Amino acid sequence: MKVAPFIVPEVHRAAMEFKPGKDDVIVAAYPKCGCTFTLQIVSLILRKGKPLMTYDKYFSYLPFLERTMMDEISQMPKPRCIKTHFPFQYLKFSPEAKYIYVTRHPADCLVSYYHHTRLFPTYSFTNGTLDEFFELFLQSEVTYNDFFDHLLAAYKYRNEPNVLIITYESMVADRRAACLKIARFLGEEYYQNLMENNGEVLDKVVEYSSLEFMKSTVNAFWTKRFCGVPSIEEQESNPVMKKLAELLRKAEKEGERSKGEFIRKGRVGGAQQVLSPEQKERLNQYILEKTANSDVMKLWEKN
Repeated sequence: MKVAPFIVPEVHRAAMEFKPGKDDVIVAAYPKCGCTFTLQIVSLILRKGKPLMTYDKYFSYLPFLERTMMDEISQMPKPRCIKTHFPFQYLKFSPEAKYIYVTRHPADCLVSYYHHTRLFPTYSFTNGTLDEFFELFLQSEVTYNDFFDHLLAAYKYRNEPNVLIITYESMVADRRAACLKIARFLGEEYYQNLMENNGEVLDKVVEYSSLEFMKSTVNAFWTKRFCGVPSIEEQESNPVMKKLAELLRKAEKEGERSKGEFIRKGRVGGAQQVLSPEQKERLNQYILEKTANSDVMKLWEKN
């Protein structure tokens, strides 16, 4: 599995051995498919509509599995909400935990992933072109490899009662309905919490999971996390942060400059305006080949 350049083997291996339990919520996704959006909704549901307003609170409450020390995760109070980009075959599946897998149409994922890669200097791709990234994406030469291999690994679990597969498109189309669906999946108590006081908590979850709110808060948290050199304290407590600091200093010397924002437009269908006719045709052929023995594309039939 191809991972981000700042990933440290021992942290990565420990993450693969992590087995969640009761009151753990795992939010999994291929990169740029709506994971951060889903995390925001889940955290708001678990916290009765209260957003995480500081960098420290955000990352202490929403750890990134393969980039966080296991002792830090083990000390977290439950319920725990944990982010991962691991494919399902690399996760220790537990019938007691809840798994939310969010996915997005591969065309929009590809374009968003291109901008994401240019944002982080550690990828050494800040001057890369969409044409170059398109080829890397189709050849599975991007972090976490092939889009459909990742999706299909999760899709096998679609009928498990503790697994929810949801599309980014459906959440954007009706965020309120998505919040209710996720809350009911997490447990009846969370659904009832949203409906208290004529849906007052639900209104807050919807408000604080908006693109506008996330661009004013969460966007800065993630940009600082992976574009800014970590503090000495962070580097001493986590080898991933130490390696990230080394790579950021190296990238700066090499002239790599961050381009763009972590949270961009959040649109659906934007890839159709930027991909060439030839690229659209090749992408469609790629989709047909990868899904020849699966009905997974039905996920987007209603969106």
